[in-house]
Amino acid sequence: MKIRKIGWTSFTIEADNITIVTDPLVLKESGFNVPKTQADVALFTDYKEEIDKTIIEDSGIDSKIVPNKRETIFEIYTPGEYEIGGVMIRRNQTSNYYIIDEGPYRVVYMGGIGKEIDVDSLKKLADVDVLILPVGEGEKFADYDTLEKISSNLDPAIIIPCAYSEDGGNISNVKSKDDFLKHFGYTNVVEANYLAVTKKKVEEEQQSSVKIVVLK
Repeated sequence: MKIRKIGWTSFTIEADNITIVTDPLVLKESGFNVPKTQADVALFTDYKEEIDKTIIEDSGIDSKIVPNKRETIFEIYTPGEYEIGGVMIRRNQTSNYYIIDEGPYRVVYMGGIGKEIDVDSLKKLADVDVLILPVGEGEKFADYDTLEKISSNLDPAIIIPCAYSEDGGNISNVKSKDDFLKHFGYTNVVEANYLAVTKKKVEEEQQSSVKIVVLK
């Protein structure tokens, strides 16, 4: 499994048989460039508009987000369980985050969580290898106290921060990734172009403090 950052809260998660893209519409709405990206599945955290054709087509990003191995992109925007290409994707009825399981690996995508998240419910999740977490606070996202509870309850091996202050978008009043790192005192921090999730890497990180991987 490989995880790459497109921008803001948008990532590609490349499994053996499918590639997932997260919140590509939010990337556009946040003022960032939407690069051409191939995907088989698209996850949408907070889409409530009536759909005419597809979310991607209706949003005018169909020239940017294009099918990879499938003829069409499978869009997920409501709670449920979806098994596609050997990957199980789940979203609970009362949550707006996604749990992505492929074999022994579990990724939790929380790019769109807000202040209303029920942190106690997260204790039911176990063995989280990678947590994608918005860390900029601001008006929309969870505050640092809530992030601390999320991290404590999930106990991930690796955290990928997102939704922090960076050039190129139209989002203001969010904190930087450095603010986040300084506040929590993280020292096991690396920057990378992508994260390759392997059994060896996960086992190594589980033996040490949580690792923060800042994707470029």
